[in-house]
Amino acid sequence: MFQGSIRVGILALLLCAAAALAQSGAANSYDINIINQIAVNSCSAGEPVSLSGVVRLSYMVNTDSNNVNHFAINAANDVNGAGQNTGIPYVASDTAEYDSNNDDGTADLTVELKSDLKPQGAAVGMTLVQSLHIVVDTSGNITGDVVGNTTSCGN
Repeated sequence: MFQGSIRVGILALLLCAAAALAQSGAANSYDINIINQIAVNSCSAGEPVSLSGVVRLSYMVNTDSNNVNHFAINAANDVNGAGQNTGIPYVASDTAEYDSNNDDGTADLTVELKSDLKPQGAAVGMTLVQSLHIVVDTSGNITGDVVGNTTSCGN
């Protein structure tokens, strides 16, 4: 009888732990898959570039004694591209952190992720500017979209 009570107690403890993990299982990272998105060229020496790859979003949040939530949101891109005029391959890989302070449990921001768009041949390097809309909801899940891609001269 005593052994059965121990088994039931251990099972109940494991079920409670699993339920707690499931409730705290908010996704604090999110991948935005990019497939053949065109970066509009604003550089006279450059060209439009078709981009594919991923932008990974992640965040951490701390709440201060005034109940203000301090979000540190990280965006990292790893994209490949092809010049629409020349066919030359391009690559871009960079990270940036964005901060948002709110008195509720959410964050909603639109930011620009800038990275060097490097040609893998005889072409002009450019700067890729990706406009990202990022949302952290009240459950702690992060999502996002690339709402625009442009290039500018230089890198």
